Amino acid sequence: MTRHILVIRLGSLGDVILTSPAVLNLKIAHPGSKLVFLTKERFGEVARMIPGVDEVRTIPERIGSTDLYRLVLDLDRTNFDIVVDLHGNFRSWFVRTLLGSSQSNVYPKRRLERWLIVHRKQFPREDQHTIDLYNALISRNGLPTPSRRPILMIADPNQNHFMRSRENVVVIAPGAAHENKKWPIERFSEVARALHRRFGSKIAWVVTRDDAGIHNLDSLPEGSFVELVDAPIPTVAEVMAGARLSIANDSGLAHLSSAVGTPVIAVFGPTHPALGFAPRGLFDVVAEIDEYCRPCSLHGKTPCFRTERFCMTRLSTNDVLERAVRLFESPVNVERALFVDRDGTIAVERHYVSNPDEIELIPGAAQALRRARDAGFKIVVVSNQSGVARGHFGIDAVERTNARLRSLLRNEGVEPDLMLYCPHHPHGSISGYSFACACRKPAPGMAEQAAIELGIDLRRSYVIGDKIDDVTMASVMGGSAILVRTGYGSDSEARLSGLVQPRGLAVCDNLAGAVDEILKRS
Repeated sequence: MTRHILVIRLGSLGDVILTSPAVLNLKIAHPGSKLVFLTKERFGEVARMIPGVDEVRTIPERIGSTDLYRLVLDLDRTNFDIVVDLHGNFRSWFVRTLLGSSQSNVYPKRRLERWLIVHRKQFPREDQHTIDLYNALISRNGLPTPSRRPILMIADPNQNHFMRSRENVVVIAPGAAHENKKWPIERFSEVARALHRRFGSKIAWVVTRDDAGIHNLDSLPEGSFVELVDAPIPTVAEVMAGARLSIANDSGLAHLSSAVGTPVIAVFGPTHPALGFAPRGLFDVVAEIDEYCRPCSLHGKTPCFRTERFCMTRLSTNDVLERAVRLFESPVNVERALFVDRDGTIAVERHYVSNPDEIELIPGAAQALRRARDAGFKIVVVSNQSGVARGHFGIDAVERTNARLRSLLRNEGVEPDLMLYCPHHPHGSISGYSFACACRKPAPGMAEQAAIELGIDLRRSYVIGDKIDDVTMASVMGGSAILVRTGYGSDSEARLSGLVQPRGLAVCDNLAGAVDEILKRS
């Protein structure tokens, strides 16, 4: 019987985007369920981009109590089993109360803690991000939460209509919901010109009609500048997905960049990351200046009481430019990779392999990896080795086995760029390894480590494996997946129905077939 789940987050743009990890985690935990997302009309197109959302229902910007009541009655026909309220205001309370599902969960908004940060400048020892609070609500019911970064699905980024390469595109979004949160627009322009001079960057300037034409960038060469005025969010997302970098105020567009995998430099002034709304991408950066009065409000609405907005005016063009230059000169999002499972994909599946002599290459696997390497892909082996946590063998056994695999592959003319493994399991028996970690597949910890070390673009990479966790890891990191029928793959294939489908999911007989499919697409 299909489970029906309702997630409520009415606004704003950034807040809807920040629900995406929790929504994906819900769908992963309840395969085959139907998940409905309730939001305001203007955020409906964003909600449709969240992986795991099957249907979007919207509320008009202005709606009376009678019409809202009718909308809830219409929703109630679905008989939701689970209602997850990630907004926590009067309207969302009204909706969930009338629906009366058997399981209702409400997001804790940390009102007192945030009030103390804003009004008493009492900061917690550790920042609690809103994504973590959403996930804590999910995990309260014993569900895993492998997704911990914002994620939106767009068309295949290789088909991006604006730019195919990330190398020389910078998206600049100088707007914000409140005037008080805007860094001076002329400074955004100065940064744009400097990046064009230094790196030949092409600039995509994203604004509403209120700020249209206020850029002073007409002097840039033809083809180096485009102004997008009131562009639809899916269009902006696609442009960002083809960019090397975004620069924005503390705004929904900063989170949009994170969610499509493009690093963002987010300018924070009257608000503060401690309030839980900083961008959460792997390479995101916050540009800020410490002032005694920060933060002066939760969302940046409160007018500044000082002679000028020092939290903004003291943040110089060079402060932001230096951060941008560091990202440009770092190996960020420059390589494509194959994240390949070990047992059952490269090597013959054997239960809890601990003896290096038991490692045997699947026929054609080494040759397939060599062809992928020759085509420009980094090769990263990622494997769950819960036998360590369960007490079946130690870390040294895993290291010896991996060394044997590396030796066999080297003899065939290919060597992995990186071999990573997770020794943890939440229900293990060995202290120090028995906990829910961020690296055990389907969590993306190993992929993110490789991305940092090797400059891998996760959104343009593939996960190849024989297990559902391999397919799901691709969904969580925003990449593509190939399931192989070797190892446990045939059994996994029968379970694909109802899963969150990562982009470009295919099923192939073995690793050689998977590489053939990938090279055909490339």
